[in-house]
Amino acid sequence: MSPLALGLILISVCLHAGWNLLGKGRAPSLAFFMLAMASGALIFAPLLGLGPSFAVLPVEFWGWLVATGLCQVLYMGGLAWAYARGEVSVLYPVARALPVVLVPLVSLSLLGSQALTTLDLVGMGLIVLGALVLPLSSPQGLRPSTYLTPALGFALLAAVGTTGYSLIDKQALDIMVSVGYSPTSAGAVFLVLQAIMTVAWGALLVMLLPAERRRLPALWQGERGSMVLTGVMVMATYGLVLVAMTLTAEVSLVVAMRQLSIPLGVMLGVLWLRERAAIAKWIGIVIMLAGLWTVALV
Repeated sequence: MSPLALGLILISVCLHAGWNLLGKGRAPSLAFFMLAMASGALIFAPLLGLGPSFAVLPVEFWGWLVATGLCQVLYMGGLAWAYARGEVSVLYPVARALPVVLVPLVSLSLLGSQALTTLDLVGMGLIVLGALVLPLSSPQGLRPSTYLTPALGFALLAAVGTTGYSLIDKQALDIMVSVGYSPTSAGAVFLVLQAIMTVAWGALLVMLLPAERRRLPALWQGERGSMVLTGVMVMATYGLVLVAMTLTAEVSLVVAMRQLSIPLGVMLGVLWLRERAAIAKWIGIVIMLAGLWTVALV
């Protein structure tokens, strides 16, 4: 991996952990994340001028775009509602790592992908084990009530949303490249289109949920700066990864390096938000990272 690609990924890792911490620290809500995404989409809108006209994109592409926007809203809503009920240092790793297990399982069952190897299964098992260890404050905590909580349920919703848009985005980007976009221009344009569609779905959901709708005036009055900063960080995180992928022959290295955001997110949650530094939390992170590394590099 080139030094430039490595540097871009490390910046992306910091941004990803950072905007999750910002979201947690600012009364986490879907309304906050949607306003942040709208800000990011507006700032990055000039990227829509890259590549061919939208007229070359088939109807199938727009269907995938609608679907990925819905999955992004599930992801953002899951994160917001999880963070409102629990610790970032537990929930962030769960939402970040479980899609590494869910994506290949869905690909295998629905998309006809190749069978998983034994090492893939070992790595995925370690990820699940790490996720089970994370919430434990003591060995006595190993009981169903530890896991059957709204916070972990919403973190799982975020993981499901991530799984959905990860699979859908690949289909949409392939279509863009097939009609004349370069990989870089396809990624840049899709980044903004996806954000716009996410905001469209999110606005509908916020209007339908009274608790979210009531947050809008206070967010607009007191959190505009935080929303703009979060929006830029959300958009830049994905954009930097796309550029890094064009500079790296082995994409699995990019996938593996991005998981450095997990221990960073835990450390920031403990140090910045003063969350519990239980030993089980660090053991769970080590187990999870071992599994992620196995899946990504083997």
